[in-house]
Amino acid sequence: MKKFLLILLLPLVVFANDYKSHFFAGGIVAFSKVDAFISGDAYVPGVEGAWDYNQADYAGNGDVHIYGGWEFRPLSWFSLSPAIGAERNGWSWDHSGHKGCMSYFNPYIRLGVGFHIMNVFMEVAGTYGFPIYFWGELDGESTTEDMSQENAWSSMGMFSIGFTIKEHYRVGLTMGENYLESELDGRMTQLHVEMMGLFLTYLF
Repeated sequence: MKKFLLILLLPLVVFANDYKSHFFAGGIVAFSKVDAFISGDAYVPGVEGAWDYNQADYAGNGDVHIYGGWEFRPLSWFSLSPAIGAERNGWSWDHSGHKGCMSYFNPYIRLGVGFHIMNVFMEVAGTYGFPIYFWGELDGESTTEDMSQENAWSSMGMFSIGFTIKEHYRVGLTMGENYLESELDGRMTQLHVEMMGLFLTYLF
């Protein structure tokens, strides 16, 4: 019975020894490169379940994140940071006589594991999101009227390193890879996004 009570009290003991936890909010501005795989009109003949994919690499047209959550820091050198966030990104192209762009909004949940050495901060984080394609254009004409989308999801891994300044500001470099998959207008769409940028976080 005593062991059972100790197990129940363990979370309270951890919180009682909480080093310095915060609510936080922040953002990321990043450069991104998008590898797009969009299926053709039919399956590959003779290959069961395989799509005929058109692949191309594009420059991102604005990768911006905002996020907020709680940094639980039971030890001076370690923290866990559950958060919610949202990303706005897309891709653009200008080749073969055509100009176009596509954009998406990606709300996500996020969990980060942080390490603190003096004022240096390092974090590994993962996200799971639900991207929504909301705007597209080809040669000045909209391509997103009556657009349908199904089974959209995304997953992202991120690594950040930076500095904590005056206990309330955290700035640094972040990099990551994002994978998105959905069915867009009856065609399977897969995106692999590589990003690198700057982050700024405020600790309340």
